[in-house]
Amino acid sequence: MQPSPSNVPRRSFRDRGTGAFGRVAVLGLLVMACALAAPTSAEADPGGTQLVAGFAITGPDFSPTNAVVLTGTKDAGASVTVRGSDRALCTVVADATTTWQCDQPPAFISNGNDIPLTAEQDLNGTLSSTSRTIDVLGAPTIDGAPGYLTTGLISGTAFAGTTVTATVNSSVPGCTTTAAGSGYWSCSLSVASGNYVVQAGQSRADLGNGASSSLSGTLNIVVDRDAPASPVIATPKAGSRVLGPTVVFHGTGESGGTVDVYIDNSPVCSSSVSAGSWSCGYTRPRNGTHSMLAVQRDAAGNFSAPSGATTFYFGPRSTGTAGPPAAKPTPPSQTATPAPTPSAPSPSPSPPGGRPSLPPPAPPSTWGTPTGFGAGLPSVADSVARGNWLKAPLLAIGFIALVALPLRLLANALRGRVHRPATRFLGRNQRAIPQTDATATVNPWLAGAVPLAAAAAIIVFTGGIGGEVRYLRLCVAVVLGLAILNVVGVAIPTRLAGRWQVSGRLRFLPIMLLAAVLAGLLSRWTGIEPPVVGGVLLGIGFARDMPARPRAVVNLVEVGSVAVLAILAWIGHSWLGPVDGFWASTFAETLATVALAGFGSVLILLLPIAGLPGRSILEWSFVGWAGTIAVASVIASAVILGGPNAAFPIAGSLLVAGAFAAVSLAAWAWLRFVEPRQAPSGT
Repeated sequence: MQPSPSNVPRRSFRDRGTGAFGRVAVLGLLVMACALAAPTSAEADPGGTQLVAGFAITGPDFSPTNAVVLTGTKDAGASVTVRGSDRALCTVVADATTTWQCDQPPAFISNGNDIPLTAEQDLNGTLSSTSRTIDVLGAPTIDGAPGYLTTGLISGTAFAGTTVTATVNSSVPGCTTTAAGSGYWSCSLSVASGNYVVQAGQSRADLGNGASSSLSGTLNIVVDRDAPASPVIATPKAGSRVLGPTVVFHGTGESGGTVDVYIDNSPVCSSSVSAGSWSCGYTRPRNGTHSMLAVQRDAAGNFSAPSGATTFYFGPRSTGTAGPPAAKPTPPSQTATPAPTPSAPSPSPSPPGGRPSLPPPAPPSTWGTPTGFGAGLPSVADSVARGNWLKAPLLAIGFIALVALPLRLLANALRGRVHRPATRFLGRNQRAIPQTDATATVNPWLAGAVPLAAAAAIIVFTGGIGGEVRYLRLCVAVVLGLAILNVVGVAIPTRLAGRWQVSGRLRFLPIMLLAAVLAGLLSRWTGIEPPVVGGVLLGIGFARDMPARPRAVVNLVEVGSVAVLAILAWIGHSWLGPVDGFWASTFAETLATVALAGFGSVLILLLPIAGLPGRSILEWSFVGWAGTIAVASVIASAVILGGPNAAFPIAGSLLVAGAFAAVSLAAWAWLRFVEPRQAPSGT
């Protein structure tokens, strides 16, 4: 029989020595070894989620491009957000993978060294982060569009302080430079004239241990190192005399280039060369002998040698002088050498012992001295070279939309509100005298004499007048020009057209005189050159029951004849050029009057108000009126914009016209909509 545990006596504790401790230590080591040998990867337990050893960014230490592909490791099921110093660069959504990559799109990082990057991991709400730095240096840029024409100089933007190297045709070294603090760089390629493909790269010692960036995109350029030929000055010719306020230079050169003209070694004007010719002007040089030359620069920027220096004389001929005095070149000690810029020509050499010539005093004017009236009228060639025909449609649209049409609305709104002086003198029971425009009893020629003189005085005043006998000749020329404009341009054509269409009677148009006065004063006040003036004072009147179509046809003939006469006078004035002497000056001033007053009058005649031709044309056909005023205003604007030295205030004119249109529309809206509502009921 086995004894029960209760019957077994307890043994007393006995010290077994160090052997027991050693056995415990060995057992502990065995447990630790088993724990280390247990699997730690996700493959050991496919059904569970294990932690990856390490969360980090494994992108490059240096990126040669600003579009950086960032990579790293993460925990399975976690999302990652990468941030730069001031913004988030990319976000990787949570998935079961243990690696991440930001490449759709790549993160854009600006150039710099030790740029901090921080990756933040979110695993089921548990956040962790890791950081690192990176050096970035992307490719520089090259200025210019494909086919860029240059003398070899190229430029662009880069990172401040980098060494920029340009290559030609993928492998040939072109030039090297250092980018400025603003990032701008430029250098000149050491290549001959021809077509090339250029690229650029950059490097800096503290970025990526001096590693180079990627290359920029390719740019096709055309290198032109060949200097153009010297330009030729055709007019004024050597030894000629120039009268009037403006010296106009004409010549030939290389198309696409630019010619700079110098008088006495000072630049005075520039002109682009089109179809082998150029033209520019200079206003009011001092009277006396002048030396002129020209320098041309081509589209690439190469400068020609100066043209041969020639002399001309400016101002009226002195009494008793047979011709312009010969020019004496100025010695080097007294020559004002221009600044050493590429466009400045070298002063012409002068013979030893030469002395400067002093200009003679201005002689008193005579009957044949030019007044300068019409000098601001551009020639046909000037209007093309200056680009007037490209700007004229803008003024034409502004005139139609901001002046003509608002004025028509305002006139309609004021109809019946502005009363003419009463024609009844014996009370309301006196039978009214029939009012038709065709029953005027005053001779139109006599009625037009006084207004013609007034219009002539306004035109002369607008161009400037002095107490000299030549201005008496100018008054005669202006009166003659206005007479031609009213008789040849209005009276004869409208009489002939009236016999063909419908009979009418010539009459004086007070509104035309008022418009001429306002236009002349405005031109005088603003200093517009050439001035905007009016001069047509006659029109044709019809009976009130006359149909619209025949009246419009006659008025179209009237406007068209005035426009044709003005165009012919403009062409004749351009062909005539600078003149001297009584008869030549009178002829030139008469042509200038016909041209300036003709173009200004056409614009006024086409306004669709009162008894002007524009109103009857509009009543007959809006399309016909719009087409007529569009063509007329474009041609008139090309002339009004002036010659080489004109400065017509396009922006200011459009602003004033816009203000007028706004006031006119506001008045029309008030009279049309607001005032009727405020009228008391029953009235």
